[in-house]
Amino acid sequence: MKYLLVLAVVFIGVWIWRSNRGGRMPPPGRSGTDAPRVIEMVRCDVCGIHCAKLDALPGKRGVYCTAQHRSQAEP
Repeated sequence: MKYLLVLAVVFIGVWIWRSNRGGRMPPPGRSGTDAPRVIEMVRCDVCGIHCAKLDALPGKRGVYCTAQHRSQAEP
């Protein structure tokens, strides 16, 4: 009987502790302001490195990471 009483007190203490800290923690999941931006990546046709599509240089035969790679691939 004594162990049952101690177990009940421990469960009540944990329940009170969890209910008090629940108000201060943000809800799980992503919020609209903290969502990361998705950046589209493309592969350079010369060296194979991936770079952002906005930074890549388009050419006649593909996309390239630098102007040197574009001139090397497209004489």
